[in-house]
Amino acid sequence: MILRALLAAFIGYVVYGFIKISRQFYKRFRKAEKIPGPPIEHRLLGHPSLALLEPKDIPKTVYQQYKEFGGIFRHWYAWVSFVFVAEANYAELYFTSKSLEEKADMYKLFHDWLGQGLITSNGALWHERRKLITPAFHFNVLNALHETLVQNAIALVQKLREHPKESPLNIYTVMHLVALDNICESAMGIKIDALNNPKLDYIQAVEDAAHAIAIRIGKPWFWNGLFYLTSTGRTLTSSLKKIFELAKKAILNSKNKKTATTEEQRAGEDDGIKVKRRLAFLDLLTEAHDSGTKPLSDEGLRDEVNTFIFAGHDTTATSLSFTLFLLGIHPDVQEKCYREMNDIFQGSDRKPTVDDLKAMKYLEQVIKESLRMYPSVPLISRKVKEDVQFGKYTIPEGATVALSIYCLHRDPKYFPNPNTFDPERFNSDNNTGRHPFAYVPFAAGVRNCIGQKFALMEEKIVVSYILRNFIIESLYGMDELELSFDLVLRSQKPLDVKLKPRSTNIDVIKI
Repeated sequence: MILRALLAAFIGYVVYGFIKISRQFYKRFRKAEKIPGPPIEHRLLGHPSLALLEPKDIPKTVYQQYKEFGGIFRHWYAWVSFVFVAEANYAELYFTSKSLEEKADMYKLFHDWLGQGLITSNGALWHERRKLITPAFHFNVLNALHETLVQNAIALVQKLREHPKESPLNIYTVMHLVALDNICESAMGIKIDALNNPKLDYIQAVEDAAHAIAIRIGKPWFWNGLFYLTSTGRTLTSSLKKIFELAKKAILNSKNKKTATTEEQRAGEDDGIKVKRRLAFLDLLTEAHDSGTKPLSDEGLRDEVNTFIFAGHDTTATSLSFTLFLLGIHPDVQEKCYREMNDIFQGSDRKPTVDDLKAMKYLEQVIKESLRMYPSVPLISRKVKEDVQFGKYTIPEGATVALSIYCLHRDPKYFPNPNTFDPERFNSDNNTGRHPFAYVPFAAGVRNCIGQKFALMEEKIVVSYILRNFIIESLYGMDELELSFDLVLRSQKPLDVKLKPRSTNIDVIKI
């Protein structure tokens, strides 16, 4: 009797839970069904063919649906409504609504690597971390890192000179390495010299971890513990072990450096000498509590260091690669950039100063236009905490809203002939009056990219050095590009270029 009663109670509980979930789903469905989108494929599964798209098929599919349905459209993935937005007014709502401050559930798949870092954390913890980390990106700190980026750009030019003349070069493979050198040295204070050691275990581990997470995101049936039983899951585990080892070493080095420097400063102050040293972002985080801020634990430091590495290398490498490739397709634009370099450097081989970078106005327009056409992060998503109104449409609580930056940047209302590369869109005349949320390569609002000024400084240094030393020739045109939405925007085909040394007195500076 007792067993029967328990069984009946259990069945009743399950039925009650099913009815409750069904009612919630029906309420959400009634709200979201008014949003335009493709016809439902399956009553229970919604749009399974869209949920299982390969990364290479996502750009074309999303862009086609954007052109068909406009700036807002929805998919159903089982009981979850997934709403795409790609219009400036909707983007403004996306970035400013209190209901959309929380990252989507898929970001939890990054927790193994990034923990509760700035990208993945939410709520009070995110606010606390953002407040703590913001001073590390003050312009004085960025200016202090300028020399690191310059030295790595010089090393890059030397490496490119070693590449056989007239031989194709996939520019991404080199940009990936220099971006990793830059972020490891700037974030951790550790020089890995990826340019000369591309087979380092750490480099391979970072690549393997990113690839494993990208695979997992595309396979919802592995959004659970079963993933770790797969070969890809085991690869992620072993890769993270190597990544964490270097982060642990960097944290220990930073703490030791802090102790040593404090002693030097005391001795220096006694002698009337002021001790200066170049700080990495990690050094600033370990010192943050000195100003009364709650200090980060070693785990917290590791999360933020890994977040810097993850967010600051592949995105920059992608942007650099597309920018250089576009310059190779458009020799007139490349020549105008080169003339700007000559105006600034007057044919000399001196290093660029911070003021020189500010003077690179046209190069900045080129980088911005490249990011418009090929944003490093083409799609970002957030979870709806409570029903939110987007124009005449209600997006229900529990839905995921994905902002397609790729489509947003191709809105002809703000960017006429959007598939044409035209840096003049960002000159002082054309840049005024545009909707402030029509162009968001680094996101916007309170959760915008904290490292965007660092990224722009890095890109100007790298591209200017290449332009001063080489003529870039791309081996195919924009119409032949085949894009893929991975963790970042990628080209399926190698971004092959030829680099011809310039026949001027401008030469690489000796280190």
